Amino acid sequence: MIDTQDIGRVTRCSTLGFVGAVRLPEPDVPAFGTFCLAEAQQGQSQVIGLIYDLSIEDDEFARQIAATDDVPQEIIADGRAHRQVPVEFSALAVGYRNETGYFQSLPPQPPLTLAPIRRMAPEDLRAFSQRLDFLPLVLAASQVPSETLLVAALQTMARSRPESERRGFLVAAGRACARLMHHDLARLEDLLKGLNR
Repeated sequence: MIDTQDIGRVTRCSTLGFVGAVRLPEPDVPAFGTFCLAEAQQGQSQVIGLIYDLSIEDDEFARQIAATDDVPQEIIADGRAHRQVPVEFSALAVGYRNETGYFQSLPPQPPLTLAPIRRMAPEDLRAFSQRLDFLPLVLAASQVPSETLLVAALQTMARSRPESERRGFLVAAGRACARLMHHDLARLEDLLKGLNR
């Protein structure tokens, strides 16, 4: 049984990120841009991941039903409400924490296979987002949609703050992105538009 904070377990990992798998009902599936933690170094640290890809694994029952004509709505509703959906998600490593605090760099070691993955609590996300040194890690990651992921991540960070601080946080984040992306104004413009939505 998975704890309500848990969103899965590590199936593959490296210092650049990790993949997790879980069977959760739809409302509990982690979202694109969610920050999560996976235990590493025998519990001495936790890798902070930023979820950038979610996929539904092969499901024999769904394949059989999808191949039939005129599937009754009751069967579709029953499959969605009572069957657990097998989900795989990929997270980019954007930092880690240990007993001394948070670090926004690649972790010294990846999490181990089957380590639990938990959603990052809002108070932890507020503490992690006091700095924005993780931005270059996202921008340099070729396997992720960088601008879209940064928009989702920064909006998630803003929502972890009191409402009165959210706009100021996003403005400061936009400025930090502008310093890093001044050489690519088209990408920067897309990112800033996303932050203003």
